[in-house]
Amino acid sequence: MKTKTLISSATAIAAVASMSTTAVAGTIRHDRSDWDYRNLGNSYSSVGRLDLRGPASSWGCSGTLISSNWLLTAAHCLEDKSAGYQNLTNGGFTLGGNSYSINLAVKYSGWLGNNRNPALGGDIGLFRLSSAVRNVAAATLNTATNEDLKVGTYVGFGTTGNGLTGFQSGTFGTKRAGQNIIGLGSRAGYSNNVLISDFDDPRTANWQPLSQPLNLEYQLAPGDSGGGMFINGLLAGVNSFIDSTDGRTDSDYGDYSAATRVSSYSNWIRNVMSGLSSTGVLNSLPRATSNYVPTLLSSYVELSESKLIGDLSQPLTVHEDVWDNSETVPEPTTIVGGLLSLSGMIAARRRRQKASN
Repeated sequence: MKTKTLISSATAIAAVASMSTTAVAGTIRHDRSDWDYRNLGNSYSSVGRLDLRGPASSWGCSGTLISSNWLLTAAHCLEDKSAGYQNLTNGGFTLGGNSYSINLAVKYSGWLGNNRNPALGGDIGLFRLSSAVRNVAAATLNTATNEDLKVGTYVGFGTTGNGLTGFQSGTFGTKRAGQNIIGLGSRAGYSNNVLISDFDDPRTANWQPLSQPLNLEYQLAPGDSGGGMFINGLLAGVNSFIDSTDGRTDSDYGDYSAATRVSSYSNWIRNVMSGLSSTGVLNSLPRATSNYVPTLLSSYVELSESKLIGDLSQPLTVHEDVWDNSETVPEPTTIVGGLLSLSGMIAARRRRQKASN
């Protein structure tokens, strides 16, 4: 049985003045150039950098523009862990060389309902910008449910390193992207409201469906949370957490990346955006006002990483329990025969390791 050590993929990044200006993001293959990952990241212009502040600390995440003034991110990016998971108070978004203030945030109610367990899904939220983005095209949401075993591209601003070293603290801040074979969460014992991949070592991969080391194989790292995972150019996931089986969730080879599945929440996203005007909040909007310390998985850990943030003077409003996601998303009824599940892949790896010892 695999031992899971969950870490929110990119979570909070505590503000200090020593952040490197040449920082990069995410862990990469040890035998590939980082410039290739940066160049791929630059081709996803809708993904930007979030600088956020709460009652007790400041942190950084990533987010994806999905309309002229709305962006999608992770629910845990809306919370200040240092203040007992209270909501953030201020935020800014940098995209296409311009900075935008945030005036409203919406947290999916299921995130609170499942005690902030990312393996169950629901780690999804929305930010509304104070002004429209004019020079960048918004991403299109994926609504199909055929994500399993497709090539996905993760994009974010997280810390960097490679599969041999894991992530290196203090390197948050520059966009990059990488590609993996994506599977439904049930392949690793999670909810199918989550999409997952593993970080394959090209020297030892067994070439099963989820264990094919792609040319720009990638692993999420602290700072990537809220960024986008794209399939066929459509926004299919929101970067959520990382996991391991070796007890070291450091984004090295063998760790897993997980994204909240957009197709499971597309109705909620649309309902929130249509229900909130550009200048205010509808009177019918329900709101939960309480903040509480959650009961987390015993192995779930949030990370902090250093970063420098600018002026976040404009206050914003956070809504925690809104709108309907009642239309169910059907799951594929068949999967290509002969494909191994992720758990089967792990077992195969362990057998080969024992045989080689």
